[in-house]
Amino acid sequence: MATRDSLIQVTDLKKYYNKGAIKALDGITVDVNKGDVMVVIGPSGSGKSTFLRSLNLMEMPTGGSILFDGVDITKKKVPNEQGKLVKLDIDKHRQKMGMVFQHFNLFPHMTILENMTLAPIKVHHMPKAEAEKKALELLKRVGLGDRAEAYPIQLSGGQKQRVAIVRALMMEPEVMLFDEPTSALDPEMVGEVLDVMKELAQEGMTMVVVTHEMGFAREVGNRVLFMADGKLLEEGTPEDIFDHPHHPRLQEFLSKVL
Repeated sequence: MATRDSLIQVTDLKKYYNKGAIKALDGITVDVNKGDVMVVIGPSGSGKSTFLRSLNLMEMPTGGSILFDGVDITKKKVPNEQGKLVKLDIDKHRQKMGMVFQHFNLFPHMTILENMTLAPIKVHHMPKAEAEKKALELLKRVGLGDRAEAYPIQLSGGQKQRVAIVRALMMEPEVMLFDEPTSALDPEMVGEVLDVMKELAQEGMTMVVVTHEMGFAREVGNRVLFMADGKLLEEGTPEDIFDHPHHPRLQEFLSKVL
């Protein structure tokens, strides 16, 4: 339900392929409130990643609306402060959303420091010295203070993903979107990435996390969404979802993953 704490309001979101033959998202309605750690779970092919990528329009919805900070970002034109319709600046909205993917997406020819400072300098026009100072502080915070001059190839998967998270934080986003951030990692590296995410959650960062890590969903999430076949079948607290699941599809899913 929308409140004044709502950061993102998704209403009847649809994403169809092949002229409607494939319904990747079939009428999703949900609000993300400030400070939420919303964890999205469900079987492969359920539409979780499509939902997440729709929130910053990496996937253009077929129908429905997404209000971010009160602006419907699915519209080509939106009212400005004077009420006049102007072209939507989607890049401006995307800058408020940090995105972390399965596969790090670091530039291989740049050092870790250069990877982290590129966007703040180019997009926010942050002075280079200020950007580097901030980057070094963030790297230190995730235990990588000594890797600023390294190149991505010299880092483990877990280290690269920690860099990807703090690179997103460099832009001071209002919300962080995580698309299965640990699924490409060796099992022993998963914990170090989840620890960074837990710390962010404790600091009040609004997060939407698509993950197969049920322990993280139960321990860190305050809201859990269960999706299957492009539909949102159940949502609730971790206790609701894991201890008292109602939908037969959710019960079946949990019997296989827990």
